[in-house]
Amino acid sequence: MRARFVALATVAILFVSAPAAAGVYKLTSGKVPTMPTVPLTGSLKYYGGRVISNVNIVEISWNSTVDSAYMTQLQGFYTAIVTSPFIDWMTEYDSIGLTGFADLQPGSNQHIGRGTFGGNYVITPSNMSTSLNDTDIQAELVAQLTSAALPAPTLDANGNVNSLYMFDFPAGITITLLNIQSCSSFGAYHFTVKYNGMSVPYGVHPNCGYSFGTSTIIHSHELAEAITDTEVGLVEYNMTNLSARPLAWVTLADTAWDSLEAADICEGTSATVATYTVQKVWSNYAEACVAEIPICDGVLIPPACRPCNSFDSGNACTNACATSGPKAGQCVLCTSQYETACTGTTPVCDDPTYTCVGCEKNTDCPMTSLPVCDATSHMCRACALDSECGGSGGGAEVCDVSNDTMKGQCVACNDNAQCLSTQQCTAHACVANPVPEAGPEVGDQEMVSGSSGCGCVMASPSSPRGAIAALLLGLCAVVRRRKKT
Repeated sequence: MRARFVALATVAILFVSAPAAAGVYKLTSGKVPTMPTVPLTGSLKYYGGRVISNVNIVEISWNSTVDSAYMTQLQGFYTAIVTSPFIDWMTEYDSIGLTGFADLQPGSNQHIGRGTFGGNYVITPSNMSTSLNDTDIQAELVAQLTSAALPAPTLDANGNVNSLYMFDFPAGITITLLNIQSCSSFGAYHFTVKYNGMSVPYGVHPNCGYSFGTSTIIHSHELAEAITDTEVGLVEYNMTNLSARPLAWVTLADTAWDSLEAADICEGTSATVATYTVQKVWSNYAEACVAEIPICDGVLIPPACRPCNSFDSGNACTNACATSGPKAGQCVLCTSQYETACTGTTPVCDDPTYTCVGCEKNTDCPMTSLPVCDATSHMCRACALDSECGGSGGGAEVCDVSNDTMKGQCVACNDNAQCLSTQQCTAHACVANPVPEAGPEVGDQEMVSGSSGCGCVMASPSSPRGAIAALLLGLCAVVRRRKKT
């Protein structure tokens, strides 16, 4: 990893020339912006860094003096927001199949989906100072993870960190980030630390005396940016390096520090999502600041809405997203790929109509008494023709149309002609022909009288009777020789 920071003096000069900064919720003369302070133009570029696939919020009180009632409120906010439309539309910032804008090398290949709340923790920091640097917070986070006082990072299927450690501080603690101070130059920030070879994101929220509504605006700002630009804290900040990996989604700029993240563009805006006040975030798709983008429904026209995708099934779409057919890009009741809405007597989805039906094919009919899927009603019924059971002859299934207990079922046979020549039809099953009763063994003959007057039996020498016959033949031969002499 490249050196993360340069000399503070150099950085201080940079802040004078670049009031906006990636990763930081900036303040205007110590106050929260009330309208966007940068032009709402331009778009975010993907530079190849990681995003957060399914964020897992770990909420942390820096010490026991942080207001517990406030943290409980914040827990409710996080729990609601990570499973809300505020997250759903961010699929546009997936990195699946993308390459870095600057280096054209493969990206992290991640999908951004809904998240979870991982718990509320109160730590006892080893550093009790009321004046902290970002490096102090990083060191404390690593120490708390190492001691297991905080839960270990959760990972996505490809080993990318999902956990986002969000620190809230009590009043009276001042935090310095690259020579700028909390509550005067910034209201919060998100950064990254390396831990056991992993890029671990965290957020820092000083107590600046804001109302809860203002606090959720700032927390949503950092949440959105941590999700879409996870490794910003690993970038080297100076006045010469262009924006580059491991940045993820940021604006094109002369330096990494000049780059703006998704929420930076929209500071000063707000909306209500899941009953909470959040900050709007820049959408490349809508070319606007948004808190959510509704799914297209055949009435709304893009970019006022967005087509749903397969990831939306069960999330942004309560049931399923149609990815093909007349309602492609819209939420529907079901698809054959996502038919969890289909239960009971209609457990199968009919894709052309996106409705739940009893069956689509015979294999959807498990009851032997109703083996056929009716093409019109899409319900299972009794068979009426051999062709509904796969044809007749040679042991193949046929339909029992007789008035017996198996009428309407697909069976192996109705008569002997529908079985092999070595079989017969018994109870609608082809079984082997019966074996004839045992008679004289092959080669056995009745005892006959020869010229010697001796009765002899011809039998197979391998049978018990054959052994006796051989003995008798021997006696007959002796009698014959005596008569000749």
